[in-house]
Amino acid sequence: MTDLQSLPKPTVSVVIPAYNRAGSIGRAVASVGGKPDGSYELIVVDDGSTDDTVTRAREAVEIHHGTAGRVVVQENGGPGAARNRGAAEAGGDYLAFLDSDDFWLPGTLQTCLDALREGEAPALVFLQTVDIAEGQPVGEAGGAAEQVRTAGFLEAVRTVPSTRYGSCNVIVRRDVFERLGGFTRDVTCSEDTDLFMRAADAGPCLVLSGAPLVAHVQGEGERLTGSFPAVLRGFEFMLDQDRAGYYPDPKTAGALKDRMLAQCAVHTALGAFAAGRVGTAYRLYLQNLPRMVRSGYWRWLLRLPLVPALALLRPASYRMRWKKAG
Repeated sequence: MTDLQSLPKPTVSVVIPAYNRAGSIGRAVASVGGKPDGSYELIVVDDGSTDDTVTRAREAVEIHHGTAGRVVVQENGGPGAARNRGAAEAGGDYLAFLDSDDFWLPGTLQTCLDALREGEAPALVFLQTVDIAEGQPVGEAGGAAEQVRTAGFLEAVRTVPSTRYGSCNVIVRRDVFERLGGFTRDVTCSEDTDLFMRAADAGPCLVLSGAPLVAHVQGEGERLTGSFPAVLRGFEFMLDQDRAGYYPDPKTAGALKDRMLAQCAVHTALGAFAAGRVGTAYRLYLQNLPRMVRSGYWRWLLRLPLVPALALLRPASYRMRWKKAG
């Protein structure tokens, strides 16, 4: 029998927050793979589920991870609180976050371990994702992941713009996470981007691009980012954080912070158009026009006010609801 106290400190702790994900939590847990050799641990945080998520999670942990995994149960506190609880329970040098309806592709854990043991310790690591519909098969993962190292988060967004930068595919160095206080509990959307912006000067950023490592499942179930009020609150929270000085602007980043916030403004305005909140969309555009000009975000500077017309010409590319729902 393995003496757990003799095992080395895990390099990475994989944290999976879950709320009413009985149908997918087993898949997420199984996908992490790995051998219980002390190089990793897996922590599922049930955020007050009312279905069989806890039972399914415990079964999957026992089958696939044994003593390297465990399930923690808490009262419902939202995604930020659940991830923070997992981080508090973790013992690894790095915290890898995986959403309970997504899953890692074969070899992802080892790819992450290998990358984390090379070069200067990154503050943030982002994994290449592939979008799939629920039930859609994923082709065999092929090719080695390309390592792109940058001075920080904002430089990574500029250098590898095609990568998703979210909580579903991020690894955070533990000391950075703790110093910044983890994810905010004040909002349920954009809490991940807020953390990355606060970590802009925390150290190097590593992007594992090329070969996909995470399957990002776009299902029919409820997703927080599908709720426009939550999206709007998240973006307005970020603007408040920036005004309060919580988002550093490293000298090497130039206008990159403005550009990142401009991208968030465009995303939120597009969500407003899709939700039938046309007035809100134009308000967001006008309020963030100076930021778009300063950062040279010309594409959407010119295109965003034309979305209603573009939606008539290309409805598959531009979502538009002409009346507010409800």
